[in-house]
Amino acid sequence: MDSKYKNKLVIGLTGGVGAGKSTVSGLLKKHYGALVLEADRICADLITPQGSSFEAVVDLLGNAVLDEQGAIDRKKMAGMIFTDASLRLSVNRILHPATFEAVRRRIMKSRKKLIVYESAIPYEARFGELCDKVLYVYASRRVRGERLASSRGYSLEKIRSIMASQPEEALYYRLADGVVNNEGDREDCLIRLEAVLSDWGLERLK
Repeated sequence: MDSKYKNKLVIGLTGGVGAGKSTVSGLLKKHYGALVLEADRICADLITPQGSSFEAVVDLLGNAVLDEQGAIDRKKMAGMIFTDASLRLSVNRILHPATFEAVRRRIMKSRKKLIVYESAIPYEARFGELCDKVLYVYASRRVRGERLASSRGYSLEKIRSIMASQPEEALYYRLADGVVNNEGDREDCLIRLEAVLSDWGLERLK
């Protein structure tokens, strides 16, 4: 299979909130030996006091975003940018490029043959530049909503708000080289995942 990299394949893993991207990435790690890079976690690391984006974000949002220990309070930060599109854009202009660079460095440094880059916002994550294949994890809005209410205790209002802020389903389909329906249980998901990866020439670990 053609790849942007020597001796490794990078899969961009995407899907809406509650679709079960973490389930699929866990299966890829367990059954295919993949290194999983989660955009959200890497971004969170960047805004810790030791992170490369900490000072830039604090300079932008002010000390009001800090908690009592002097770290960025992510809930406060979310509250500040949630209703202010201009401020949110400014934060994204700091964090999206920084996350991209951090992921790119980890990809280049890794000796793993299979790397999975997980993000719900594939355009902003620049999948086209980093990934060889894009895998879309699909679940209906109803199923996703039920999962979020059950597992995270989200209100209907919060679920609708988060879903409205994410890409439309059609965008995911346009980008995807493969689709995994994840409305069933974990075993069903693995079967569907194997079918897609087999078409790509990837087989499970022995």
